[in-house]
Amino acid sequence: MKEYKILPYSRMFDLYDILNKENKANCKAVAVREIETTNLDQMRVKLSEGQMKPTYTSFIARATAMVLKEMPNANRATIETFFLRRTYRFLKTHVSVAVERNDSEGNNGGAFVYTIYNTDEKKLIEITKEISGLADSTLESNDPRLERWRRIVTGAKRVPFSWILSLVIWCHKNIPYLYIRNRGGAVMISSPSKYGVDFIVAHWPYTIGLSFGLVKERAWVVSGELAVRKTMPITLAFDRRIVSGADAARFMNRLCEILENPGKFLKE
Repeated sequence: MKEYKILPYSRMFDLYDILNKENKANCKAVAVREIETTNLDQMRVKLSEGQMKPTYTSFIARATAMVLKEMPNANRATIETFFLRRTYRFLKTHVSVAVERNDSEGNNGGAFVYTIYNTDEKKLIEITKEISGLADSTLESNDPRLERWRRIVTGAKRVPFSWILSLVIWCHKNIPYLYIRNRGGAVMISSPSKYGVDFIVAHWPYTIGLSFGLVKERAWVVSGELAVRKTMPITLAFDRRIVSGADAARFMNRLCEILENPGKFLKE
């Protein structure tokens, strides 16, 4: 009996391979924090009365947008050619989220990036509604939020050679207009917590990549005493060519301060 099966070739494999090579892990560093979510959970319950409960992703996206407004030098990306590398700063605050797909195109395990444009101008409930159901929505549904994913799938099918695909991805990375249209801004958020993962360290093709782990009860010190509290691990991977270690630490600390005191800082 045959012990293996060779799967059909998919251009999507080439696309993900090109993006992974772009990550340049040797230029990345990672900061890690863990926060208590007591106030965050209380605000989620409060805002869920009579409507959809805000997700943790919406809180992190909104808090991230706030920090980007305070630290505009973190809201940057690079243009790279064979001879020159330049940095440009985004003038608006767009936060992207990674969406794992399991769709009818057969790309099980694939992911695309959805951008919440002008994140700083939106309330938590608005952000939650905007990203709700993205993972399960199908291309056949004509969901306008999947337009970017539709372009990716269609383009991967139609591009005849991998080098053309590499060129297209290079343009989307290094031409600011195309970058904003197809990638959003400087920050991407991923949430391995939905799969029961406590902690993840990953390098994304973004200046800053934020990941948050499973919210659950853990040992926590309160006023010098050991207690049980719900906590959330957060990792921040950053491009050291664009954001210094000190600025990344300030970014992370400010983000955690906002998330631990959402009633004080975030719009409902």
